[in-house]
Amino acid sequence: MEITLEDIKAAAERIKGIACRTPLKPAYTLSEKSGRNVWLKMESMQPTGAFKLRGAANAILQLSPAQRQAGVLTMSTGNHGKAIAYVAKKLGMRAVICISEQVPEVKIQGMKKLGVEVRVVGKDQDEADIQARAMAQSEGLRFISAFDDAGVIAGQGTVALEVLEEEPKIDTMIIPLSGGGLMAGMGLAAKSLKPDLQLIGVSMEQGPAMHLSIQAGHLVEVEEKPSLADALTGGIPPDNQYSFPLCQKIVDRSFLVSEESIAEAMAYALRWERIVLEGGAATAIACLDKHLDEIPGQNIALICTGDNVAIPKLIDIYRQQLGA
Repeated sequence: MEITLEDIKAAAERIKGIACRTPLKPAYTLSEKSGRNVWLKMESMQPTGAFKLRGAANAILQLSPAQRQAGVLTMSTGNHGKAIAYVAKKLGMRAVICISEQVPEVKIQGMKKLGVEVRVVGKDQDEADIQARAMAQSEGLRFISAFDDAGVIAGQGTVALEVLEEEPKIDTMIIPLSGGGLMAGMGLAAKSLKPDLQLIGVSMEQGPAMHLSIQAGHLVEVEEKPSLADALTGGIPPDNQYSFPLCQKIVDRSFLVSEESIAEAMAYALRWERIVLEGGAATAIACLDKHLDEIPGQNIALICTGDNVAIPKLIDIYRQQLGA
């Protein structure tokens, strides 16, 4: 199934009332520091605290009545699972969220508060994904991938529609890169509307599956390691249909950032932009800071993907970075 700009536009209409249109915030301190015009797309302000709500809503709203009646199952590092749980609760559906042992407790509790069943089914994402797919089949539930699903990708593409509607002069977008659902959807929308726009992916140094796969020209297995950017960790299943081919085609540049630079960016966002960002979201700020000379464009949108970080952890990071 090909995903088109029309699919993304249809998703934007479909998800109204569940996902919200988020602000595109001028980032004055980042603009002054970088010498560029910088905006922050505040996906951290979605009801679930992350952009994942867009894709989850679009995918679930396209299910048949029989599929909705049966329910859905997914495997997640947290944000996608929380989004699936939120939509399922709104629609009165059953939802089962499978996670690995590496998912942070703050994200587990966020899902459980929405009344879904959370199952720990593997030591890492690769193992959890295999078991989750098997469970979905045996229990008659619809499996919804966090990133390799046409409905999910179209939903994520609505972020780019909003950015370009509000600021058509944006010529570069820096997008956190994991399984590639956000990049694929946003890239499809952005390149369709503005072919010369530059798409910059950013991942952490610890097991960057999509970054390495794009470089190699084929899917690369990675070891999942702990990272401040926990939302970006994990591998890409070998049966990937959509996100890798799309990312391979549309990503102009891809960069890695260190754990220290992610921590710096989280603290910077809190101190100067007055926003809470989880590690995965802060990679966009870290990328602009650490790779500025290699990033094209004068008008740059950073996609702030989520705020699901434990506040005591963020306070510790802030104190360590600022010496407070």
